[in-house]
Amino acid sequence: MAYRALRPLTALALAVLVCGSAQAGVYKCKSPTGATVFQDSECGPGSQALAAPKAETGLAVDLTQPFEKRFKSPEEKDRVMAAMKIAGMELAMRKSIDFCKVRAAAQVADIEQVYSEWRKDHALAITASDQLIEKYTSMKERSDAFTEVGGMIDQSLNLRAGNDAARNVENCKNAPAKLKSFLANRHTDAYSAVGKPR
Repeated sequence: MAYRALRPLTALALAVLVCGSAQAGVYKCKSPTGATVFQDSECGPGSQALAAPKAETGLAVDLTQPFEKRFKSPEEKDRVMAAMKIAGMELAMRKSIDFCKVRAAAQVADIEQVYSEWRKDHALAITASDQLIEKYTSMKERSDAFTEVGGMIDQSLNLRAGNDAARNVENCKNAPAKLKSFLANRHTDAYSAVGKPR
């Protein structure tokens, strides 16, 4: 499979998945509350499908080439790798929110606030990341990566959770502070590396 060429990347970088709407089983929806939600089914009643970002202008990328050969320069590759890190951070936050919705719903609003602030603070970089990922990866690669990386994150969250309900509530209560620390310290260079949307 084509996405296997991406295996050398970290789990976060594997998340070439979150851009676009309704692409091979990956839907980007706006909920009635205004939150952006990524899901594997069509947007439900009361939610609005979000349009896929337009890919960067310029020559089309030959997606039949192995992933490593799709770049014309090291800088181009660095931008795409930064975009993948941003996409991975977004997926990790969405999965944390979904995890806590099931185990500690009272804590979800605080986690969603961190997520919303992050999206607002880095809106240009997130849009540029979506565009880069759309340009340099195929729909199948994005769908396969969404499934694979989402599964790895779910497995990791479930392993940490165990069957201890009190521990799950405590983990979800601590999640906003942990996410803030994670976002302040991990991949902070990725935002400037992707540049602005084009």
